[in-house]
Amino acid sequence: MDEIIRDTAVEIELQNALNRGHSVWVIGDVHGHADALENLLSEIDPNPGDRLVFLGDLIDRGPDSRMVIRIARGRSGAFVLRGNHEEMPRDGFKGERQKKWSPPFPWLTSGGKQCLDSYRNKAGELNDVEFTDDLRWMLKLPHIFVLDEWVLVHAGIDPTLTLDEQTPAACLWIRSAFHRATRPVDPDRAVVFGHSMTHVHLKRKPGELANSPIQLEDGRPLWLGIETGVCDSDSGWLTGLDLSSGRIIQAKDDGTTRKKGAAFTRR
Repeated sequence: MDEIIRDTAVEIELQNALNRGHSVWVIGDVHGHADALENLLSEIDPNPGDRLVFLGDLIDRGPDSRMVIRIARGRSGAFVLRGNHEEMPRDGFKGERQKKWSPPFPWLTSGGKQCLDSYRNKAGELNDVEFTDDLRWMLKLPHIFVLDEWVLVHAGIDPTLTLDEQTPAACLWIRSAFHRATRPVDPDRAVVFGHSMTHVHLKRKPGELANSPIQLEDGRPLWLGIETGVCDSDSGWLTGLDLSSGRIIQAKDDGTTRKKGAAFTRR
């Protein structure tokens, strides 16, 4: 696997937005649920100075990964991190120059089939040129954004390594070793992540965010998990978290939305 990718220009832009008093909305795993995403964005209704960050796993499982990618790629002020589901189809590239691609079976059985189906026309023909263009875009996405007070990442970080030592594998796949961490990698930064559905992996009720019982000195939790399972029938909620205020907005495919109390407070 390649070395970790960061985009310092985006990190500066996100931090500047917070410094100017704007919102930075972090959005959990969309997994092809374009309707829920459009409903969430409509409810957030960001101002021109606000920014959006997608925590990865835009694709797979849900009915319209293609439209989710169109939204994420085309929306001004939106930035995307790579998730494990963006990483999985890369194994389909063949040859030294990796010009040819065919769908790897493990990806197809993990939601990739639904993703490819969203790139088919009414006759069932796959627009493989459009998909491989989107895939190449996904494989250039950064693994992590590091701000003054926040780390934004798909799965989490390795608690035994510094921020500069993190690996793509940890950013894309880590679970329990990160969830069980009792000491921060950086005492000034809380981690916001997706990947692990809160009601499946973090013992929360469906639709609830999860937070570490360990707190930083300013009172914020060591980590906040916002993957609330839009693709899971027990939940169906897609979550947006505002880093500037802690506000939470959630939406479902059917148009249901709700606002919840602040996800964190400061001492």
